[in-house]
Amino acid sequence: MRIGIILGYRLNDDGSRTARLDKRCDLAIKYDKLYGLDKLIVSGGVANPYTTISEAQAMEDYLVEHGFPLDKIIKEEQAKTTWDNMYYGMQIARSLGVDEVVVITTYDHYLLYYNTVKICAEAINDPNINMILYVDTVYMD
Repeated sequence: MRIGIILGYRLNDDGSRTARLDKRCDLAIKYDKLYGLDKLIVSGGVANPYTTISEAQAMEDYLVEHGFPLDKIIKEEQAKTTWDNMYYGMQIARSLGVDEVVVITTYDHYLLYYNTVKICAEAINDPNINMILYVDTVYMD
């Protein structure tokens, strides 16, 4: 089973999504159209204390508005960090019998801010599960 995990990004103070979060959702839509996903985990809790909406809910709203099937989306609303995104996301993925995880994020997240590959690999930590890191190639300021 191929499962995507979108790594969340903090919402704006008014609860709206950032361009980075929209881009991550767009990447998931693109990946699904090109290669197919059995399920997509949108991972992110309420990381901004000025909002009441979770990053996962904001991503689900965007994805559905852009034609992504609601029945393929699973919300994970506990995560507040990249590590949490992968930890909680992988708990869900394992329960579904995953054998391939597609980690979806933006270039800046992958390259500049965190050791995303290390975090993801440590969260998966299973030689029977393959990891694909799917990122865009455009840096966003």
